[in-house]
Amino acid sequence: MEIILAFGLGIMLVSTIVLVYVVLKSNKKVNELSHLEREIQEIYRSMNEQNGNIYRELDKINGKIDSRVDKLYDNISRELEETNRKVEFLRKSLGKDYF
Repeated sequence: MEIILAFGLGIMLVSTIVLVYVVLKSNKKVNELSHLEREIQEIYRSMNEQNGNIYRELDKINGKIDSRVDKLYDNISRELEETNRKVEFLRKSLGKDYF
């Protein structure tokens, strides 16, 4: 009877030690996963911040391009008007025979 009791207690002791080992290993894995999750969240946060910076820079560049296109259009319009005035002046000066 004592041998059976000792055997049962031995099995319980071994089972308890194995259970503690499994729990500690699981806890370590959970901690590693938590650390990885925080790193992934930080990476996503950084990516979102960089995307925001990129879009702000693109908006600035688009604004500069629009401004330069508008200036170029204004300059071309003025030059065209000036050329048309000169052509009209030449028409009036030389008469209709040359045009």
